[in-house]
Amino acid sequence: MNPEQNQHNPSFHGECNRRSFLMKSTCGSLGISLFSSSFISAFAATVNSGKSKEDIHKQLDELVDEYMPQLGACSKTSFYVLNKVFKLKAEKIVKGLASFPGIAMRGETCGAVSGSLLAIGLIYEENMIDNEKKRASRGPSFNFCSEFEKEFSSTRCRDIIEHVSGKKYNITKPEDYIQLGQDGVYSYCPGVVKKAVRIAADVILEKG
Repeated sequence: MNPEQNQHNPSFHGECNRRSFLMKSTCGSLGISLFSSSFISAFAATVNSGKSKEDIHKQLDELVDEYMPQLGACSKTSFYVLNKVFKLKAEKIVKGLASFPGIAMRGETCGAVSGSLLAIGLIYEENMIDNEKKRASRGPSFNFCSEFEKEFSSTRCRDIIEHVSGKKYNITKPEDYIQLGQDGVYSYCPGVVKKAVRIAADVILEKG
């Protein structure tokens, strides 16, 4: 198995957990020093706060209930609550996730997956430019998606909607989402987001 294949293998996750968390890059045009010493200290403080995994799950659930009505999107909500709990200091990124539900509302990748993977990537990747091609977030991201699929059978928005609602919808364009609202399908979304961020939190905590 070559190095590229290793990074797609769940066993690669263990190697990821041993990587250094010292990061020197910034997010350029976003103007956010995500990988400064203060970011590292804030993340470490969360991991070492003494909170149990159950406490963190509960906090995430409460934040989803609080912010999903305000943010109005699975992608924005999932990232925002993980950002708050793990003190990523990346609030400015949230607005960029507005078009991620279903990937431009085309029924593709679920926004709860996109937002969660972004948080995982910010925590696991060491540098903005990875000259050594370590791609440290690949193993953890693979594990996240695998666990999410166990719950919802897919990472695709239209498939998840069918899974939770019991009804198949033809979703290929933004207009198709109107019917979902009329049928009350969006009432299932907070539960999907809660499960996604819980799984993401477990993956993130393994970094500690």
